[in-house]
Amino acid sequence: MGKGRVLIVDDDKDLVKSLSGMLCDAGFTVSSTADGSEALALIRTIVPAVVLLDVWLPGMDGVETLQALRAMHVDVEVIAMSGHGNIATAVQMIKLGAFDYLEKPLASYHVLAVIERAFTHRERRHNAGAQDAVLSATVVASAHSTPLNTTHRQEATAASYALAQQPLRYSRQRTLDRSVVLYGQGLQSGLKTGMILSPMPPDSGILFRNITTGKTVPASIDFIESTDFCTSLQHGCIAARTVEHLLSALHAYCITNALIKISDEVPIMDGSARAFCHLIEDAGVVEQDMAEEEFVVDRCYAVGQVRADAKFILVEPYDGFRVTYRLDYPSPLGVQEFSYEHKDSASYCHEIAPARTFAFVQEVERMHELGLIAGGRLTNVVLIGEERILNSTPPRFPDECVRHKILDIMGDLYLLGRRLRGHVRANMTGHTENVALVKKLHAVMPHPRGC
Repeated sequence: MGKGRVLIVDDDKDLVKSLSGMLCDAGFTVSSTADGSEALALIRTIVPAVVLLDVWLPGMDGVETLQALRAMHVDVEVIAMSGHGNIATAVQMIKLGAFDYLEKPLASYHVLAVIERAFTHRERRHNAGAQDAVLSATVVASAHSTPLNTTHRQEATAASYALAQQPLRYSRQRTLDRSVVLYGQGLQSGLKTGMILSPMPPDSGILFRNITTGKTVPASIDFIESTDFCTSLQHGCIAARTVEHLLSALHAYCITNALIKISDEVPIMDGSARAFCHLIEDAGVVEQDMAEEEFVVDRCYAVGQVRADAKFILVEPYDGFRVTYRLDYPSPLGVQEFSYEHKDSASYCHEIAPARTFAFVQEVERMHELGLIAGGRLTNVVLIGEERILNSTPPRFPDECVRHKILDIMGDLYLLGRRLRGHVRANMTGHTENVALVKKLHAVMPHPRGC
């Protein structure tokens, strides 16, 4: 018995021949066609589990083929492919239901990994459906035999709630269950952009990939390009800007391996991490069969002079992960201090993720002169004037600004490549000081994760 049937839909004969040979060697049964209409007919007869679908096909193109395929309601996972696509095309294919999107030229190990994940995802759906059917039958049978009285219902509900609220401590690496997409606008460029978040194998780390060139830059302290107003990465000619909010959410969900396809900037969304949390929830999170090491802080590491009237950030030993931040600005902000104990993703989504980035009017004017934050709007930045906050919408928290500072710290800290076990304390710091602390920790880390 083979691993399953794969249908290749591509008009590049050499590529089809190469893919067919590779997949047959890996144990798959392979069929192919160069035509979208013929692919739809084949899917009805040979019933493949996975379809590799090129976007640029003669006649019925890949987008039209996928639309028609979804209208057929067949049980198949589609992996889109293109050598001439852009992020809009990739996002469109994912939104239409493609499991993932591959850019040509294809790397054989990556193709095999994505196909394996597609088969696993399909099998998991089948198992979940079977379990739901059994559960439904059990509930119906129970309803006819032993009705559950009100007291029992309350006890069962309370027990389920208590179990859901227990904090989890993950010791294994984690990735996403499937690829998901997000449309938005770049804060620095002001241009419409998008992002595809995809699973990766164990020990891959977090990687940003340029959707046009296919080149990557790891989310690592080794590739910091700038900390002016945001955290940006660069590797050669490849840049990934405004990464801190997304990294903060990945940190909160303990995602250790993921691929982020962008143009050169992560969408700002509403200036918080809330949209990224929703995206991760939509993708689903799976544990991987590989251990993850934490960085356990054994002594105090500090950047700056530790006193109330100075900028400083430090981390000290603590059995858990906590961030305490203090800011002190003139009215209308004043002094704000907040201490966040990270228990799980739910606590992060409730206490930290909704907090939006903030800026002062005079600071915004200076940034505009420098050609920055062209995408800044009152819908994605809390704008602070001399006497009041200028946004018409109310703050999400009375201390929203200090909570956003903690959000930023969690994003910048994830450039260490590991989760941290310790208590971070900070006073009036920004990305520059956060990154300086990460560099100090990275220098003493015994086995930094390779990318």
